[in-house]
Amino acid sequence: MWITITVLALVVITAVAWLATLEGCFHVKRSREIAAPTDSVFAAITDFKSWPEWSPWLMHEPDSIITYSENYQQEGGFYCWDGQVIGAGKLTHEEINPPRNINQQIEFLRPFKSVNQIRWSFEEQDDTCLVTWEMIGNMPFLFRFMTSRMEPMIGRDYELGLSLLNGYMNASAPHPELAFVDNEVLQDFYYWAIPCHGNLRMLEASRPSNIDTLEVAAGGKSGLPFTIFHQFNPLKSDYQAEVAIPVTEHTPQSNYTRRKFSGGRYFKMTLHGDHQFLPLAWYALSSHCRMHKIKLDKSRPSLEIYHNDPAKTADSNQLVSALYLAIK
Repeated sequence: MWITITVLALVVITAVAWLATLEGCFHVKRSREIAAPTDSVFAAITDFKSWPEWSPWLMHEPDSIITYSENYQQEGGFYCWDGQVIGAGKLTHEEINPPRNINQQIEFLRPFKSVNQIRWSFEEQDDTCLVTWEMIGNMPFLFRFMTSRMEPMIGRDYELGLSLLNGYMNASAPHPELAFVDNEVLQDFYYWAIPCHGNLRMLEASRPSNIDTLEVAAGGKSGLPFTIFHQFNPLKSDYQAEVAIPVTEHTPQSNYTRRKFSGGRYFKMTLHGDHQFLPLAWYALSSHCRMHKIKLDKSRPSLEIYHNDPAKTADSNQLVSALYLAIK
């Protein structure tokens, strides 16, 4: 008994000593040009009732409870959220200095307690506004091991939020529209593919020519082109993948080997918008599954299917892509 207690005590002491060596402070900062006048963008940020339209978090639980103070557009005004998935918290306007900056305080109440500072700054640039969104804070002592993950995680949320804000302010500006569909069972099918690996910018650059090459070899379009991700990390944006087209037994012979995709259960999300938003869409999809405790099947690949051709679509907001994440 005493040996067990001693061992447990040593483990606890070691863990506490290790946490004490970790940095607890973090600073997240992202900027984006918004296609709207500065005063309009400034007004949207001060208007907490606009936030559900572009928040990168509320989209994961649209039926969460949102409450507002009577002076929600003024200093001291706030809004609170309470959800089973996104947790609970409060965001308060501390300083509003039109048209240049807004300082806020964000309080997380659940799943853990934390108080951090939010800063917004606005810089007028002709007909657009350069918006900078920052968070500065400290992780609770027992969660310091997560500090290094805060910047990339929250940074992606901020990038997505600013892109959604761009669409909220100007519907004709390039922006993503994300829809979490539901579980879907994909059937087996055959395909030709060109392997590729690296980062998502490299994939974006090479994908159109690879699809053209495959379709020429097939004698024309045989179905919707897609990418199969065999290894993919939404935070690091690196991958091992294949750019592919579906083929049938009637597809002409070529040097490409016919491969089989084994179907199964997937969680589906659609993206309406430019392909530049695909990395953010993957991040949002993986976050959605994590928040809703949907178990992923990392032994099976993920799919990205393109419903229209960017070269033949004048408005990038009309592009439609379907993302499928393998689940158990």
